Amino acid sequence: MLPLSQLVSQIPLLSSLLNHQIPLESNLHSALSPSSSSSSSPPPPPPLLPNQHSCPNPPTLSCPTSPPESLNTCCINHPSGHFLQTQFWDTAPPIGPNTSWTIHGLWPDLCSGGFDAFCDSSRTHSDIPGVLSRALADSDSSMIAELLDFMRTYWLSYDGDDEHLWSHEWNKHGTCISTLEPDCYGPEAPSLGGGRPSPPHHHLDVLDYFIHTTSLFRTLDTYSILAEAGILPSATKRYTLGDLEDAVSSSRHAQPVTFRCNYKGELNEIWYHFSVRGSLRHSSTYANTAGSLPGGESAAAAASPFLNASTVHRHFVPAPPDGILSNCPRRGIKYLPKHPSSHSPTATHSTSQPPEPTAPPSEPFTGKGHLEMHVLDTPGEKGCLIRHGEWYTSGQCATFRSKRDVVDPGHAPLFSLSSSYSPCLVNPATSKFECTRQASVQGIFSSSADDEKVLAYRNSSVFWAERVPGRFDKVDVFADDGGGQRKVRMKIHWVPV
Repeated sequence: MLPLSQLVSQIPLLSSLLNHQIPLESNLHSALSPSSSSSSSPPPPPPLLPNQHSCPNPPTLSCPTSPPESLNTCCINHPSGHFLQTQFWDTAPPIGPNTSWTIHGLWPDLCSGGFDAFCDSSRTHSDIPGVLSRALADSDSSMIAELLDFMRTYWLSYDGDDEHLWSHEWNKHGTCISTLEPDCYGPEAPSLGGGRPSPPHHHLDVLDYFIHTTSLFRTLDTYSILAEAGILPSATKRYTLGDLEDAVSSSRHAQPVTFRCNYKGELNEIWYHFSVRGSLRHSSTYANTAGSLPGGESAAAAASPFLNASTVHRHFVPAPPDGILSNCPRRGIKYLPKHPSSHSPTATHSTSQPPEPTAPPSEPFTGKGHLEMHVLDTPGEKGCLIRHGEWYTSGQCATFRSKRDVVDPGHAPLFSLSSSYSPCLVNPATSKFECTRQASVQGIFSSSADDEKVLAYRNSSVFWAERVPGRFDKVDVFADDGGGQRKVRMKIHWVPV
């Protein structure tokens, strides 16, 4: 049986808490930015201890040109390995400091193009401040408080409900980062013996997502990057897309980015693109040694929640865009100033959604419509979906309502669907398309890249059934072929009403 000290050392978070340190993937002293530093060099890290996931050293860069047949997705971000750090420039109403862009999110896109969303309904959260506070069992509340203070300054929603935006970004994007999946953190810490429970740790995946997002944002000062090239907010001056692109290419990022403008030609968003080296987990496989900073201050008490720039740059390697192009005009771009406003958005805890953006009635998947079935192998077969989501050929089609995803404008339009009866989703346990009041989450869909009138789920526009329904027969529809058990392939077309 292992001695207690060795058992404890193999539990990364537990060993770090006992040593008054916050665990990081790399050596603590090089990864955190403490308020003061020791005059002596930190000792080298101890040898790597056995762990549930022994990752290669040096770590692997995501989206390799020729990926191996098998990948440990706890060590490399896959299949979503192309990351976007997205920022807002909101002027109406003005959001955030006048000389800073604000955080939109950290998005993992698929290496093959496109993206997954809302990947794990069991890990969704609506109270991000509470989740972060519990992540380290209140062992370092000052660190969490500093993180939340930063988010309340630089991670803001246009409608004032900042916490809803944080939840949305985690639920939609954070749950799709493979190296943050709970199994990658290893088992829960066991008892210390003698009846003394070990310090619990929960939701480290959420904590890691928000620390990496804020830390990366701190290295991407878009306002300063543009200002150094003479590009400043102005109510009258206009810029070319080339001006903006040259400013970023001459910065440390030195890779193309995606600029986004609204329909008035006003610059309002920027997307930086990255490959990621190794895991984004903070839990280390090193046994951190005890230590303190000068004056007896513990490392945990002095630690910042943010990774320092060198650690961020080791993880996030600038990459060209994955096919997502800037939508700004070639010239005449407006970069408007944030004017002070006497009516700042007030935070609210209401569960109501912001007003749905309007769209032309002819635009697919807006407003109300029928979902019409088109069988691929026998084109004459049709029918439609009825209110619970079944395929039916002998009666009236159900009316479905499509509602745009309003938090991520511009990122490959997404929408939800609901029948007059209840919200619709693809059941994660069965892959069945269903509309049920018992649904724990709202499903998110997109339109096909080939035909915007065709429904798609996770970048696939083909749905499956076991058979074509007979007269007065109802047949379930699925998002996969059930391992070859479902033979009928179909596409689902939106028919506005």
